[in-house]
Amino acid sequence: MVFLLVRLLSVLFIQTWFVADEYWQATEIAHHMAFGYGYQTWEWQHGIRSAVYPAIFGFMYKVLHFVKLDYPLLLVELPRVIHAVAFSIGDYHTWKLSKELYSRDSASWTIICLISSWFLEYCAPRTLTSSAETVLTSVALCYYPWKKKQESYNAGYLWLVGAACVIRPTAAILFVPLCLEHIWKSRCKQKLGLRYFIIIATVLLLSVGIDSWYYGRLVVVPWRFAHFNIVSGLSSHYGTHPWHWYLTQGIPATLTTHLVPFLLAVVYCPGRHKALLPVCLWSVFAYSCLSHKEFRFLLPILPLCLCIASDYIAYELSSQSKKAEKNVVWRAMIILIFLILPNGLALVYLGLVHQRGPLDAISVLRKEIASHKNPSVLFLMPCHSTPYYSHLHRDVPLRFLTCEPNLKYEVNYTDEADVFEKNPLDWLYQEYGITEHKLLNRRDESLSKHRSLDMIPGLQSETTMYYGRIFSWVSKVMR
Repeated sequence: MVFLLVRLLSVLFIQTWFVADEYWQATEIAHHMAFGYGYQTWEWQHGIRSAVYPAIFGFMYKVLHFVKLDYPLLLVELPRVIHAVAFSIGDYHTWKLSKELYSRDSASWTIICLISSWFLEYCAPRTLTSSAETVLTSVALCYYPWKKKQESYNAGYLWLVGAACVIRPTAAILFVPLCLEHIWKSRCKQKLGLRYFIIIATVLLLSVGIDSWYYGRLVVVPWRFAHFNIVSGLSSHYGTHPWHWYLTQGIPATLTTHLVPFLLAVVYCPGRHKALLPVCLWSVFAYSCLSHKEFRFLLPILPLCLCIASDYIAYELSSQSKKAEKNVVWRAMIILIFLILPNGLALVYLGLVHQRGPLDAISVLRKEIASHKNPSVLFLMPCHSTPYYSHLHRDVPLRFLTCEPNLKYEVNYTDEADVFEKNPLDWLYQEYGITEHKLLNRRDESLSKHRSLDMIPGLQSETTMYYGRIFSWVSKVMR
């Protein structure tokens, strides 16, 4: 219950923007499935994403539409509630895993570490494929035969692994060494191998069948996903980082104060973590080999890192309790403050303040669109900077600056967003015939009509949409 309560609270506390995929690869596609309108990014035109994950929300949207409850508030918040509940299920299985591999005391500290992690709470309600992957990974790891590899030929956990891979193919990275070890140590290699084959073949056939039906042609999403991210290297269009980025920035930022007991466990007690530590190290190594890196890609291994950190805390406190019980109580209180206070402050700021402008802007737009007969909206800002139809829930003309990678391998390729950034006035003239003179004449009228946007915290930065940024560019040009 404590996991469920904490994760449901995240729905209320997390009111900020994180990454575009939270909407554009999930609820936006689901909205298109359910209502027939919504923007499909280039990934969905080239079959790089599986339709299975957004179809879950699409079905939910269809039910809401059928019972005439498809209000924007429900369309936005219900998927977040479902994700929060699912995340609590993953937390529960992580706790069970900690209790199985370590002890009850370690499992108790695992509860504290899980609910005090700012990054887990920050991502719990978000409709990210990485969040869904984390839940399925946590449950699958709980049912993995950690201590009975020789006797067990049960491969039921592989169904969950398969589901995670359908949603996000990189989920296979974590389980490859575990599955190979299970087969290698099993005394029933033939039985286990046969079950592996049946499960993998079934999941693959179902995935290919569903995706091919959705796209209207034969599509093998895992292959296309791997080709784009690994073979072609086009994922670097969205940013690259050095090989050590996860070690020097990703893990420290996501673990924060939990990093201290985790590193102490790795340095001083590696023998206690022969099960989980190799999995974490292997995953970080594999992720580091890819040029495009993001904080959210670490989500599936963070619960494992917290299990290791929790066991170190419990182990050290247990060792100290034999010397002086009073000191142990004080140490435990200091550790609690050390874990909870910094993470709590980070969560409040990042969940309620930092980058909330995009969501507040959409709320204002939704009201303004309702008050116009024939509205249309042009987003002059970095691509995918706000939610889209899934939050507006109005079939009106919308346009934003696209940023597709160089899929045709053109020489000196520049995406639309970069073209606009280089010369906004020229872009406006070519696309809409708007000159600098016309733009300046309309400035005062536009600002007076949309003065309500100035009241939104944080909106003055990148989310000042169809006028703020362009007027600042006009001023630069005029100088």
